Parts: sequence; structure tokens; C-alpha cells
Amino acid sequence: MDPQNNFVNTLVTVLLFSPCPPLVVGVGPDILARDRLVKDLPSGIFAGKKLLPKVDEKTVIEMKMSVRSLDLEFNTGTFKVSGMMTLEWNDPRYIWNPSEYEGVESVPLPFSTVWTPEVILHNSVEEQFMFRQVAVLYHTGHIVYAIAVHTKSSCAPNFLHFPWGVQVCSIKFGSWINSQYNVEYRLPRDSAVGLGDFHKTVGWEVVNTKSRLESITYPLFSEPTHMVVYDIAFKRETYFDGSFGVLTKNRTTEL
Repeated sequence: MDPQNNFVNTLVTVLLFSPCPPLVVGVGPDILARDRLVKDLPSGIFAGKKLLPKVDEKTVIEMKMSVRSLDLEFNTGTFKVSGMMTLEWNDPRYIWNPSEYEGVESVPLPFSTVWTPEVILHNSVEEQFMFRQVAVLYHTGHIVYAIAVHTKSSCAPNFLHFPWGVQVCSIKFGSWINSQYNVEYRLPRDSAVGLGDFHKTVGWEVVNTKSRLESITYPLFSEPTHMVVYDIAFKRETYFDGSFGVLTKNRTTEL
């Protein structure tokens, strides 16, 4: 396994999904070298000042999405998704030589002091959807920003063959202000929605997914910006009915 991905996955699992706050312990070959590196990096990144991206060059941010659970409320048309979003980009201002710092190749980032891209869920029915966050800065200037997300978006249910019909819902992410920072979202080469940690809650099964870019023009900006859209097709394997109990495609079980 790629050491970089392994480190990120371990850190994300501990910080995003641990029921208790993780212990703060020194990680790495030399904690003193890590502290020295933090002091040598551009002061804005750790000194309480948000360091903006390179406005003279376009900052391309790759977005990935993995889904842990989903649900669709038929009576309100509310599509609920829980999972993790990952944003990755490069900033050459944060490059260092690991050999000068006892082999330290990465450091965690404090989000209270670092510029992070704005992300908006365009078809949201609830404003807040981003929760616990963690980031890692690598010696190559590569930044990985992981966010635990719990989204509620609008989706028109398909009542054909209810409740067994296939549902198709989309979540649309973008930004209103990133264009002024010359920031643009893109899909990575492997843009498939991650389903490795998916739990078949309340009987839903994912049939197919699609990741795509969609252009949109805001009234205040002359140039279009890109939204990252994830289309998810899913269907029920079981369905709970208050009158008939737990229903499946082949049988009915009374409670």
C-alpha cells in the first residue's frame, strides 16, 4: 500500500470516526525535528494567519467522495448521505527536504490557521454538512484535506414500482467565492464514488454511481465555474411498513 495513502487513512479513521478524542502523542522519527520544521515553514500556516492560495496561478483542487450510508425520505424528498470528502491540491510554498529534518515527510495541519477552499452543497436543504476535519501536508507541497460529511439534499423520489423502484439522486458541490482566488475543482483520474465502507442501512443497496463536472455561471461572475456532481442510483432490498411489517421483494414478515 502507498505509505502516503496509508498514513492519511489511519489519521482520518482516528480523528473522524473515533468516539473519543485521540491521545496527542509524538508521531515520526524525531518530534524535535518536526517542531523545527514547523518553525521553518511559512509563518502564516501556523501563526494564526490564513495564507491564501497562489492567486497569480490557478489552484486545481481534486475532490473525491466516499459514502458510508444513505437514505431517501419519500414524504419530503430529502436525500441523506453520510461519508467522507477528500480535497487534494499542491502548494510549492510548503516544500522541504526530509533529509534536513530527520526524515520527516509530513505534518498535520491546524485548520484554524490555514486557508481551506470553500465548499457549498448547491442542492442542500440544510446549510451545515461538514463536520470533523483533518489535513496532512507532505514535503512535496501536497495537501490532503479530509472532511466528515452528513448531507441533506433535495431529490424527487421515483414512485414507479414503489417501494422497489430504482432511485437516482445527486449531490452537487461547488463554490461561490473560489473563483476570486483562482481556485477550480476537478475530478481525479480515479473519480469513482468510494463504497468500501458502505453500510446497507434501512435496506438500501447502491446500484451504480457516476462522477461528473457541471458548469454553472453566477450572476456576480463573468466566467463559469465547475460543480462536482455525484449521481447515485440505489434501490431497496427491504422496506418497513407500519401496517404490514418488514417487506422484502419475495415475502412479508409480520412484526
